Amino acid sequence: MHGGSHSFFGLINTCVVRHGSDVKLYDKERRNINTRLNVMSEMILQICTDYAGLPDPRTLSDSEIRFFYEGARATLKKHTTPTEES
Repeated sequence: MHGGSHSFFGLINTCVVRHGSDVKLYDKERRNINTRLNVMSEMILQICTDYAGLPDPRTLSDSEIRFFYEGARATLKKHTTPTEES
């Protein structure tokens, strides 16, 4: 497939939730590592935790993974927002 490695390893625009907000992934040197592999791996791990009744995760398409992750996004933001310690 022409361009297949670019679509698999290339950068994507989808964000994940970290510390209560949407973020793109970066490594320690602030290089953008928001690749399909990194983002979809994190999303599928989260939705497998949140949705016990999912079909076999290996059969889900990217759009199905994003659909379920979007359903959990608000809850993730709420539960990952840093709180001030008293």
